[in-house]
Amino acid sequence: MEISVMWLASHHFLPQTKRPSEPTVGLESYVNQVWSSLQKEQVGVIGIYALGGVGKTTLLNQINNKFHDTTHDYRVTWAVASQDRPIEKVQDQIAKRIGLSNEGWESRSRDEKAGDIFNVLCRKKFAVLLDDIWERFDLTGAGVPLPTQQNGSKVIFTTRSRDVCCQMQSNNNIKVECLPPGKALKLFEEKVGSETLQMHPDIRKLATAVVEECAGLPLALITIGRAMASKKTPPE
Repeated sequence: MEISVMWLASHHFLPQTKRPSEPTVGLESYVNQVWSSLQKEQVGVIGIYALGGVGKTTLLNQINNKFHDTTHDYRVTWAVASQDRPIEKVQDQIAKRIGLSNEGWESRSRDEKAGDIFNVLCRKKFAVLLDDIWERFDLTGAGVPLPTQQNGSKVIFTTRSRDVCCQMQSNNNIKVECLPPGKALKLFEEKVGSETLQMHPDIRKLATAVVEECAGLPLALITIGRAMASKKTPPE
């Protein structure tokens, strides 16, 4: 117990940092949707769900950066969950952010870590951003106090599954859709580059066909667009 008290006395939140983020195409309205939801007192947990490759992480990065650029009284913490030991990994990332991650941290049990994290966060108004959860994430087990209207804290997470949103008892589930055809074509053309598109009249037609095949999935459009940027003839 003494170690825990000593740690808590010396802990400090690290300053929030901006996260590198790709320019968003078609995600602006979702950023605004999440942000306006955050302003509502009755909303404590927000779930963002979509297919892999739609841009959930990019969207969460944008939310993080909006916190960074806006005046507010939240202590913001970012953590990536994973399929392998998600609670322990999130605990370690939160501990680093709130100044608990010192030499003795590794030797502590999961429950002890949860107690230390809880004792810091329960005194703060916090926003925890959790990226890429694959199944219900046990906030209490990780040491994160449940958001309530009284503490004013927030948890925002991304997942591929709407079921996970329901299991997390999210107050607001936001589905991120694939891009509509016009925006998909714009994103693809940006990645291919205007020089390539102007090399031959057929290239633009082929670009439209490729965009249809990608079905509005940003990751596919970006990856294939970049790969095609160096191809200057229709057969290529």
